[in-house]
Amino acid sequence: MKYSTKFAALLLTSAIGLSSVSTDALAFAKDNSDRKTYTLSERVGKKVTKVYDLYAAEQIDEALVMALEIKPKKPYDKAYIAKFLGSMYAGMKGKGLEAIKYIQAAVDADILSANEHASAIRTLADLQVQEKQFEDAVKSYKLWMEFTGKQDPKVYVRIGVAYMELKQYQNVIAPADKAIALQTEKPEDSPYRLKLGAYYESKQPKKAIGVLEIMVGLFPTEAKYWAQLGQFYMLDEQYKKALETMHIAYINGYLTTKSQILVLAQLYTNNMIPYRAAALLDKHMKAGLIERDERMLKLIASSWHQAKELKKAIKFYGEAAAIENNGELYYKQGTLAFELEKHRDAIKALKLALSDDKLRKPDNAMFTLAQAYFYNGQYKTAIKTMRTVQKAKTKSVAKNAGVWIKYIKDTAKRRNIAI
Repeated sequence: MKYSTKFAALLLTSAIGLSSVSTDALAFAKDNSDRKTYTLSERVGKKVTKVYDLYAAEQIDEALVMALEIKPKKPYDKAYIAKFLGSMYAGMKGKGLEAIKYIQAAVDADILSANEHASAIRTLADLQVQEKQFEDAVKSYKLWMEFTGKQDPKVYVRIGVAYMELKQYQNVIAPADKAIALQTEKPEDSPYRLKLGAYYESKQPKKAIGVLEIMVGLFPTEAKYWAQLGQFYMLDEQYKKALETMHIAYINGYLTTKSQILVLAQLYTNNMIPYRAAALLDKHMKAGLIERDERMLKLIASSWHQAKELKKAIKFYGEAAAIENNGELYYKQGTLAFELEKHRDAIKALKLALSDDKLRKPDNAMFTLAQAYFYNGQYKTAIKTMRTVQKAKTKSVAKNAGVWIKYIKDTAKRRNIAI
């Protein structure tokens, strides 16, 4: 068995009563002033001294063997040795249940000094949490507070943790609030995190939001709370507040993960600020935080499109389309290029779109391609393409193709262009 040197030293001084007595310890000792005090019998005391000597020499395993060989007969001796063995086992990996057995025996004896008894109860409770005996741990922590008369915020937090593990979320709030009320110095976030977790698990987003609003005020440099608050606002459909919170978090450098950046981009889009969404995603894709794949390039292209930054949209639609030869994305690229009168670019993109046999509206793509040929001065190719469109299954497109064939012929005639 292996122990840390620190643990062995603490155990030694605690067992022989050399540790200093705190003001709190004196306070509860006075409350238990009528408690009878016992001492070890001479026989057991001598054996315990030998155990301490082995500890001092860091012969921990030998000390344990010797301690186990002690066969106390008197009630106090039994309780003392039980607590001592429990404390030793508590420092060993995988011996938590063994430690609980001995410490429980010491507590049940209820004969140790006030300091020793309080220490045993607290150790028992901590071990019960460690071994996932959460119901017993709650009882032990409450017993410790009853015996000592102390109101310890850390103990209330541990009670709350035990209730969380038991999924008794309704019981978490009271000990968490007690812990918060007892914090007299710099506040710690653990009881607030307990409340947040309980409200989240019990599907009470508004109450969770209330806790997080307090937390970002108390712990303004804790990045995770800003992101969580923004996400809870989203969950509660308070999109404007979500955006304000996430934007503040971003400009302060608190958003550092891919998921957080994607949430902020979504909020920009939902709040009709697509330019910022596109710029944000583009920036972090270039930085390597967001992968450069078809989905992300398409999302950036769509955001630039919504922001009416058509040149940028054309670029990103093309990059997205090229990854998997996506005809739909080439079609979007081609129609935008056509809209900007970049007819050569439109022709190239639309031809690529039509090479994809999964294209949903090939008739429309062919029709726009024919128009692009016309505006690019390729009248013969335009008419030939329009004649193909005349055979389209989409009746409205086929009808328009007939009108356009006449228009192309008339235009060529006016311009003395042979077709």
